[in-house]
Amino acid sequence: MNKLREIVIVLLLTPLCLTAQITPKEGSAVNYRIIGFSFPQKEKTTKYKLEVASGNCNDETVFQKNIISTAVADKNRIVAEVSSFGKQYTWRITYQERGSNTSKSGLHHFSTMTSPDVDPDSVRLRITANTGKYKGDYVFVDGNKVLYDMNGAPVWFFPKIDGLEPGSLHLRDLKESPFGTITTIDDERIYEINYSGDVLWKGPGNGKTRTDTSNFEYAYHHEFTRLANGHYMTMSFEQPAWALPEPIDSNTVAHAHGKIVRDNNNVYYQKMLFGTLVEFDGDGKVAWKWSASDYLKNSDLSKRMIRNKFFDLNDTHANGFYFDEKTKDIYISFRNLNRIIKIQYPSGKVLETYGKRYTPGGNSQLINGLFCGQHSCRQSQDGYLYLFNNNICHMRALPTILMLKQPAPDSDELEKVWEFECPMEDLGPNETTAGYFNFGGSVFEMPDRSFFVCMGGSYGKVFIVNRDKQILWSAQPEKWDRAASKWIKDGVLVDGKVREGSYRASIISHDELESLIWNEPLKE
Repeated sequence: MNKLREIVIVLLLTPLCLTAQITPKEGSAVNYRIIGFSFPQKEKTTKYKLEVASGNCNDETVFQKNIISTAVADKNRIVAEVSSFGKQYTWRITYQERGSNTSKSGLHHFSTMTSPDVDPDSVRLRITANTGKYKGDYVFVDGNKVLYDMNGAPVWFFPKIDGLEPGSLHLRDLKESPFGTITTIDDERIYEINYSGDVLWKGPGNGKTRTDTSNFEYAYHHEFTRLANGHYMTMSFEQPAWALPEPIDSNTVAHAHGKIVRDNNNVYYQKMLFGTLVEFDGDGKVAWKWSASDYLKNSDLSKRMIRNKFFDLNDTHANGFYFDEKTKDIYISFRNLNRIIKIQYPSGKVLETYGKRYTPGGNSQLINGLFCGQHSCRQSQDGYLYLFNNNICHMRALPTILMLKQPAPDSDELEKVWEFECPMEDLGPNETTAGYFNFGGSVFEMPDRSFFVCMGGSYGKVFIVNRDKQILWSAQPEKWDRAASKWIKDGVLVDGKVREGSYRASIISHDELESLIWNEPLKE
């Protein structure tokens, strides 16, 4: 007991180095090239000098000969970049006191992993325009599962998580959270990970519908976001029995192949798939839920009803949401209805309906005058509604970025205040878009009020456009086709074959990258 007490006293009276985690950990392999170096803080030190050498060096002379970068800071952590994936590195810290006194740490070692997703001979983000304005920013491309700098160089890739190899992952909505973490959807799974790929949180029932197709409760889709309150919000499904309008003739029942049933009260029902918006707490318990089945009507679910001779059901396809946490308003997009609704949180009350409303016997053309098949509806800094208008109601039309003035309380008419037609260029003679922009696409307003855009799965170009409609930066994700010996654009149909491209992309600043590296909330 006395011996233990002596050890404790010695530790308390020896403040030469304040304890701190050393990162990268000795011998670790990391999935990124921009590294957070942390080390003990030493008393009387005024400057910390980081030196990084290539290779696994264990000798002072060898280390000195192979130094490739240095950096200086006044605190005990430094962010620095190494040159390559799939390489070994050695680093150390020199402690500079006032005057000329210095001391050095020991040599530390780590390596960068590699992946087919960052192989420059297989996958690339080809820069097609760059004014240099955003040189300190970085772009997540979900189809490639990679974070790039603005010159198209990969700096981070999505690693193996939860026992799943990166090649088996089909990511959507890859982005940073307010807590210095990364959130994404992999098919029916939702994950929050840190910069190193450690799983911090995952949704309940992940992947369950792969084995239980009768239960769609955990079939997460389209969008997954961590909220400022620490909870998680995502889109899912439910499949209630839906009472159908009468009369239902025998022809309709026959076409339903057993999906339509009649109860004892002679009411016909069919199991219908509806979107839900779900908020989970940190324990994975449902904290709040909104169901489209409480809002939609039979007229929304039918493309055409002519004397009820054939009840043609329409997939309403909720495909995105935006939660304005200041006003507590949520905007939900329904692609196949060409409609956006605004609901109040947490009551779930529908405040506004933007887009076409349908009635039984109405026109089968599901078109409104402003947008069609839209994605990524959000609210701008100056209070406008903006969205990625896939524009699929018009054959071969290009998508647009649309900004709309929301109506006064006594009106439901949106007013178009700005529109930009997304550019599509340099297609080869045997290349066409697959599906004419009928899925995917995203747009996010940047702090300078420019828009960061991903054109979606049929043509994965990403770009930044300002309010004067000037392209300030653009890039094209591409994959090398070995059989054809050429680069194939993301999502573009070539000679009858297509690789599904990026669904969304997101952009972060260098400060936001540092919050990811240190797994800390971004400072206001």
